[in-house]
Amino acid sequence: MAVKWCVIGAGGIADRRMIPALKSDLDNQVVALMDRKVEVAKRLGKKYGVKYYTDEETMLKETECDAVYIGTPVYRHYSQAMLALKYGRHVFIEKPLGLNAKESEEILKAFKNAGKQLTVGYMMKHHNLHERAKAMVKRGDIGAVSSIRLQFSCWYPKIDGAWRQVKSLGGGGALMDLGVHCIELAEYVLGEEIKAVKGLISKKTFDYEVEDSAVLAFKTLSGALGHIDVNFNIPDDASESKLEIYGDKGYIICKGTLGQEEKGKMLYLYSPQGDYVAAQNRTAGKPKIYYGNKGNLYLKQVKKFNSIINGGAPDYSFAEKAVAVQKIVDEIYAQNGVE
Repeated sequence: MAVKWCVIGAGGIADRRMIPALKSDLDNQVVALMDRKVEVAKRLGKKYGVKYYTDEETMLKETECDAVYIGTPVYRHYSQAMLALKYGRHVFIEKPLGLNAKESEEILKAFKNAGKQLTVGYMMKHHNLHERAKAMVKRGDIGAVSSIRLQFSCWYPKIDGAWRQVKSLGGGGALMDLGVHCIELAEYVLGEEIKAVKGLISKKTFDYEVEDSAVLAFKTLSGALGHIDVNFNIPDDASESKLEIYGDKGYIICKGTLGQEEKGKMLYLYSPQGDYVAAQNRTAGKPKIYYGNKGNLYLKQVKKFNSIINGGAPDYSFAEKAVAVQKIVDEIYAQNGVE
């Protein structure tokens, strides 16, 4: 039986990515969608051939469905997740889970108590190159990991009505929107948690109230050191959106893999070294190259979620990780005097 979906917040990412992913797969069926903007709801209802609403509770009252996808601004996540839970639905919610760790923990606790499944849309771990990188790190293909770096950005100038540029609506700026992806991905690929973190945020380029750039330095449980930089103020064509992992026997470098599509490439070099070379006359090694499979990251997320729903055994690991990520973000904002 196909999983029947209702969509809350049908514009934006839902229209660009999630609804097309659901519609492309026979194991999923979109039965209704909702958006508070009448013209958007009507247009998308016609586009996808489903009933449309402008009120989420009316939709949930009138529509039989198994799961709800929530793709709204972050400040609505808590109330809408709880509403879906009230009507006994499983929920797939876009990242971040809530405006802060407290709110996120309350959502997770409610779903656990009710026995309904909850997952959060951190899609980058499903990229075939990131999955490969994780497996290689686990096997020791680059030896013991010494350091990891992630760089992720988008050009995001001041836009009237942009909720991500308002603290009360999005919870923060570049750190909250982009940094959370990098934190989640770093822990996933390394297979270990971040133990200590220091961060700086800046309003360098644009005059909206949230940060347009952030830098994090961290240490993992095993002692590997990490660096993350995220920006709203670097032109899209000037950013490689990359993940770099260095070990004592080589490196894994993924370029163009941080994003909404399964593209980019991975460079892998195995080059163990014995003695110290005082002259430092280096010659670059020739890495192996792997490429993105161009699969659908959003459909991959859905298939994993469906397997948990249909499998019967609860799995809150993705939601638990989302809460842990939010705790790190909250700590960085606190370090910078932002509440």
